[in-house]
Amino acid sequence: MRINPIALMSLIVLVIITGLFTLLVVVKTNNMKRYIEKGYEPGFRTNQELETEIKELLNRTEAAKRDLAVRQRELDRQDLLLAPHRHYISGDRGLLGGIATPDKAEDTILGKPTRLKDSQARLVSLRIENAAKRLEIGKADAESGERQKSPALDDSIRKRQDELNAVLRRISDQESLFNKDRDELTKRLDELTKAKEEAEKVQRQEYSRRATKVAQLEDDIRQLLELQLKWVSEIEADGKVLQASPDQVIVDIGARERVTPGMRFSVFNFSQGKQVMKGMVEVVQAAEGISRCRVLEAIDARKLPIGPGDHIGNPVFDPVQKRIFYLAGEFKHYNRDDLASFVRAAGGVVADRLGPHCDFLVAGDRSDREQATARQFQVQAMNEDFLLRYLQPTFGPKPAAKKP
Repeated sequence: MRINPIALMSLIVLVIITGLFTLLVVVKTNNMKRYIEKGYEPGFRTNQELETEIKELLNRTEAAKRDLAVRQRELDRQDLLLAPHRHYISGDRGLLGGIATPDKAEDTILGKPTRLKDSQARLVSLRIENAAKRLEIGKADAESGERQKSPALDDSIRKRQDELNAVLRRISDQESLFNKDRDELTKRLDELTKAKEEAEKVQRQEYSRRATKVAQLEDDIRQLLELQLKWVSEIEADGKVLQASPDQVIVDIGARERVTPGMRFSVFNFSQGKQVMKGMVEVVQAAEGISRCRVLEAIDARKLPIGPGDHIGNPVFDPVQKRIFYLAGEFKHYNRDDLASFVRAAGGVVADRLGPHCDFLVAGDRSDREQATARQFQVQAMNEDFLLRYLQPTFGPKPAAKKP
């Protein structure tokens, strides 16, 4: 198989061109990199260095402008200070006129000859002309069509006007809502005021009613508080004395009325509507309908002797029904259980609670609460000593123990 020499030569030429192109690209890339970093030749500067130098030059230019402005202000100040001495300086023209100018000497102002005596008037006239020209130039510039047209300003004015209109509309809407809310609140306030007046009226009526009720209750409480606890001072008559002697008496109640030996009775009578005590007797023997008693105490045997017709009584004893007692407080002679046993032995009943069903309250120390309750239920009260006068304070035999 033969190789075409033309194709071979073309291939060789193409390879050579490709190599040269690659070499050229590498060289240009290296040159560009070297230019960016160091420059092509010694003395060339990079872009960053040029930017830094430009910034420095701009800063120096600004500083120079500031210095020129300071110098110009200083020149103006010096010009004002020299003006009273007719010494004038105009830019690079130097001295225009002053006291140092010889008399009758001619001077030139802007190329025109003038004498010293005319220099001041000439200078003033020149300054007036220059000022007038500047004013005309400024006026023409201000009245030019380009100056009269300001799209940005017109657009800003239009936007501000639209914003103002929008704000005015919002204000109008808010004012309408405010008026509406004010009317509703005024109406609501009127309704609440009317309701308040009605409620106050009802409250006054209710207060008046309650005040009247409270006054009535206070009167009732006052009446209840005015009720004092009634202590037993008089004895109800349970029977009468049939026969009497200095040592013993016969009474008209006996076993039929549940009288038992050991019971004690007070002997009394009435004088001018008052109960007069004569003494104390104790049952010795009880028969059917009568009992024999011995005299335990005679208050005054000579003036108030015990005799037939006198009454006898015992608060613990009742021929019809048993008396109910409630014991409360702390006692001096016996404890509560002992007193209860004495009362039961005499035929009485001891209650577990104080109420209107009780006949007597036996009140010891620290029984204020029970006394208040007895006052409320109108239960008569007696103390321990008074009760013991009508009891037999002896202990019965203990019950025999039960056999196992």
